[in-house]
Amino acid sequence: MKKTALLTAILFFLVCEGVCAIEELYDEPIYPQVQEGRFSAQVKRNQINTLDNYIDSLENSSISIDKFTREDIQRQNNPNLSDILQQATGVVVNTNSGSEGNVSSVRMRGTDRVRMTIDGIRADRTTGIGYVPETQFINTDDLELIEVIKGPQGNVLGTNALGGAINMQTRRGRGPFKFELGSDIGQLSTFKERAAIMGEYKNLDYYFSTTYYKTAGGMRTSDLGTLRNDAYRNLFLVSNVGYKLLDGKAELRNIFRFSNAKKGLGYGYGDLWRGIPVYNDPNNYVKNMDIMENVSFKHAVNERYDYSMRFGLYQSSNYNYDMVPDNFDPYAWDWAKYKGNRINFITQHNFKLADWNRLSVGYNLEREYAHFSSQGDMGWGYNSYDLKSSTLQNDLYVNDSINIKDKLFIRGGVRYIHNNVYGDYITPNGSVALVLPTFKLSGAKTKFRGSWGQGVNNPSLYQRFVNIPSWGYIPNPELNAEVLTGWDAGVEQSFFDGKVKFDFGFFNSSYKDYIVNAQVANSWDYQYQNIDNAKIFGYESKLTVAPNDYVKLVLNYTYTDSEDKATGLELPQAPNNTYGAMLYLTPLKERWDLYAGVVATSSRRVTAGDDPDNRVDGVLDARLGTKVRLFSIKGVHVYLRGDIFNLFDQDNCVYRQGNVFYYSPAIRSRFGIFVEYDTEKQKMLDEQKLVRSKLKEEKKMQKNEKIKNL
Repeated sequence: MKKTALLTAILFFLVCEGVCAIEELYDEPIYPQVQEGRFSAQVKRNQINTLDNYIDSLENSSISIDKFTREDIQRQNNPNLSDILQQATGVVVNTNSGSEGNVSSVRMRGTDRVRMTIDGIRADRTTGIGYVPETQFINTDDLELIEVIKGPQGNVLGTNALGGAINMQTRRGRGPFKFELGSDIGQLSTFKERAAIMGEYKNLDYYFSTTYYKTAGGMRTSDLGTLRNDAYRNLFLVSNVGYKLLDGKAELRNIFRFSNAKKGLGYGYGDLWRGIPVYNDPNNYVKNMDIMENVSFKHAVNERYDYSMRFGLYQSSNYNYDMVPDNFDPYAWDWAKYKGNRINFITQHNFKLADWNRLSVGYNLEREYAHFSSQGDMGWGYNSYDLKSSTLQNDLYVNDSINIKDKLFIRGGVRYIHNNVYGDYITPNGSVALVLPTFKLSGAKTKFRGSWGQGVNNPSLYQRFVNIPSWGYIPNPELNAEVLTGWDAGVEQSFFDGKVKFDFGFFNSSYKDYIVNAQVANSWDYQYQNIDNAKIFGYESKLTVAPNDYVKLVLNYTYTDSEDKATGLELPQAPNNTYGAMLYLTPLKERWDLYAGVVATSSRRVTAGDDPDNRVDGVLDARLGTKVRLFSIKGVHVYLRGDIFNLFDQDNCVYRQGNVFYYSPAIRSRFGIFVEYDTEKQKMLDEQKLVRSKLKEEKKMQKNEKIKNL
């Protein structure tokens, strides 16, 4: 089966190469000019859209940032969000098992205290395992931009951004009417269908999409092999509608996102502690429903002052079922339900005090609510649990950005946080960047940057109140908020007008009351607990080579060291070494794209505590993909695309329970057809054809002229 998949994929790539080879090469493509407004500008590679909710220059940023545009995402055939994030320097994505649809969380610089937002609104579940970004319910087909901001950002972005932040923007319609259709199939019964329409009409822009995705999962274990109860399916609905007001000086926008998923619980949900073996029960599953509503208003009053207001609602429901007594578990009468929501209101006002000074003042309101309930037969009696809890938080913040002669850039500010459960905190932040031309080297720049900041991470309602006795989880309502003090420093060097860039930086973070999931003393149970002091430090490097539009190579390496000050042991799920590489090749622009990527890590501990059997080996995950345009006619463009995952067929261990290991799926492939209707692209292709025709005619005339002269 493995050999068949690999041979099929190789054959597919050879066919693509043959299809492309018969097409005529052409010169640099001619792209249509995009009309840019204050609120509808195309996302540019050299812009930051997250900090201060204000567009800044990436080249002049005093913060370490990785950015992925729509082009980067599309050139990889719209992979899972976790696959994109792991390409950022210092980022590792962990799951509690090995296949798609399971809870996955992002660690940045060794910690999962990462704030994730979509269009400015927090996107971590109130009923989630922690305030960590879960990537499994976000579809990258609908994303325009992903920005990974590293280091403590407590002032600019608020609580739960200790390790950094991830901001994503939903796609929006631009230009004439367009549509997209996609259909993909692959091994493990993988199936994906997608449709989307988008465009602009006068002052209105719109984007609507629906995607259905399912797969058999493919998680493997060291004792049971590939599992039968690991299937995953999800239905995504996304809409983004905006309307320009006041002659384009204001914008009203509504963004709606919906995800409805079901996941087989697979392996590891038995009851070892009460004598029932760990099993692969086909009757266990979890259902998740996520709804996000985002309404925003932006107004550029004049060149000196603009403001924004944003209201967001995120509602999530989580249901865990084990309701059928059978040979797997005769006591299977367990279920757990979590329902929660978060209401966000954010307003920010930006004042251009001078051409070199911009002041931002803002207010943030967050109200969280969660309802936890569970029932089950423990084998010796019936157990039930029901609890409701909520928190209310108000933030005020101010931030100032100073630009001195486009060489020295200074950012600084402070945020006041009031939470009705965790109390009051003040979190200052500051950063600086110095950009200079490299001494006696034309087309080169050197940037020195540094930042310092403090931040707060509130425990999630799940961490405080989760109670699933049959699975060994018990609540801890006495959890304290974490407090971080961190700093980083680095240098960025570019050559040949930015075609070659190298970035190296050092980071250091000290935590008080760090939260871990650990076993309760003298018990089989687990609960979330505070560690008095913890430290994470290391360094990261990145090399980007992009000599033209046809080749791009990105290499990165991160070293992370961590320590629980009480035990002297490493913190869980933080590998010492992380490597990454991504190569984009476009031998025929707009006709043939290829990519190849690899992510590797060293070994790591999987849980807190001093258990010697809680360590797993590192991973090596490589992938390869391509896309070829088969033909274009009257604005309709048809593409063939394919991908190979886990290219080297590695037994990548993602988790461990005793002497049983959980592995991600084996080597597999996916193929599909992608169709889009885009008249602007057709116009571009027609112009390219005309240019090629003229060049061909000129060469013919020159040849005839030479013959005539002879």
